[in-house]
Amino acid sequence: MHHHCRARLASDPGLLPFQQPAVPHPPRHNRELGEIFAPLVWGPLSELYGRRWILNEANLLFTVLLAGTALSTSSQMLIALWFLSRLATACIPIGPGIVKDLFPKDQRGRAMSVMSLTSVVGPVVGPIVGSYLGERAGWRWVFRLPTLLSGALGLLILIVYRETYKLTILKCKAAALQHNPRTNTHHTTASPPRTTANTNNLILLRPLTLLTHSPTLLLATLHLSLIYGLTYLIMTTIAPVFQDTYAFSEGASGLAFLGLCLGFTLGALLCSLLLDRYITRRRSSPSPSSHASASPEQRLPPLFLACVLTSGGLFLFGWSVHYRIHYLVPIVGTAMVGLGLAATSITVQTYVVNSFGVCAVSAISALMVVRNVTAAVLPLAGPPLFRAVGHGWGETVLAGVGLLVVPVPGVLMRFGGRWKMGGRRGGGDGDGVGGGDGGCGVEGHRG
Repeated sequence: MHHHCRARLASDPGLLPFQQPAVPHPPRHNRELGEIFAPLVWGPLSELYGRRWILNEANLLFTVLLAGTALSTSSQMLIALWFLSRLATACIPIGPGIVKDLFPKDQRGRAMSVMSLTSVVGPVVGPIVGSYLGERAGWRWVFRLPTLLSGALGLLILIVYRETYKLTILKCKAAALQHNPRTNTHHTTASPPRTTANTNNLILLRPLTLLTHSPTLLLATLHLSLIYGLTYLIMTTIAPVFQDTYAFSEGASGLAFLGLCLGFTLGALLCSLLLDRYITRRRSSPSPSSHASASPEQRLPPLFLACVLTSGGLFLFGWSVHYRIHYLVPIVGTAMVGLGLAATSITVQTYVVNSFGVCAVSAISALMVVRNVTAAVLPLAGPPLFRAVGHGWGETVLAGVGLLVVPVPGVLMRFGGRWKMGGRRGGGDGDGVGGGDGGCGVEGHRG
């Protein structure tokens, strides 16, 4: 939303001189850099203190920092506050965990589709709103509007949302029993005492430990990160391409993002219809073997089609821009990319949430760290690549790179269940509190 405002930042008399950076689209990269570190903090903390407390604290911090960006008096202050505000985005890693808390396994695909749609459509709707808002009302309103929305939604969450993390709920019940004079002699194993080493592992090491010791999480993360990075690369390209090649105005160039928005919406709709269908069919079967075989890996087939759509969309976008074909054609290409990313993101996150039990948020946090690193770094390769070979061959190269991860879902479907069964405490569908199905053990890693 904010990369449309650079020219107005430079000309604003109320802002100290804004130096044009060497890095293209710095606010977008600043955002991704901030979100690299946020999951490492908020994800494990939500598994230590509960979702509700962490979410409300982070929402307040985010709103305050975002308000500061609208009041900035220098470009340095603006960039610093924008970066810090991204560090306070706890809802992104915690959201999938809340979906797991609230919905049974056979409904999580649809719930994850609805939740993910808001997170992937936001970066697309933002440029559309931001381009016109910055043009009509000035750059400060590009930050004021999100501040107002953040404050309103944060207040709504504070009022409506109650704790959903099962270990925190059990811990509170255990504490209540211990303080009750009639039951203070009872002991419970629902919430074991946390040692210093266990606490440090939760706060600092759990996401990285899961990522480095779990082949399933590592492969799923690499798959999503590559598709995510390619999509962000094309997102940083859309505005300049449509302004330079198709003579769109700054405001009209924001409308070029509607293709991505349409693709994201279609992808979320398809996932909501398909991801839970196989699990539901297995659950309704009278055969016990069908129940046993309804594993998280059964949700992975959409990834094959998503890879092909993403690469095909990149190819179509690049060559239609190269030959200056009607602007609707590259927009169709971006819609294909958006559909591919939505299907990939929703499918992978649902798979991870169903595979890692009470540690689902830490696993999602590890995934998001790598994803955001890729989204921050990969777009930097776009400008030199397109200057060297043009958009046609440049996007063809990127499409080929996207096809490299096509085998990943097949590998996970073939070996994922076996890797999880070889873990320290198993994997299964990840709904237990202790060991077995719900443990935080990592495949192939024994204490």
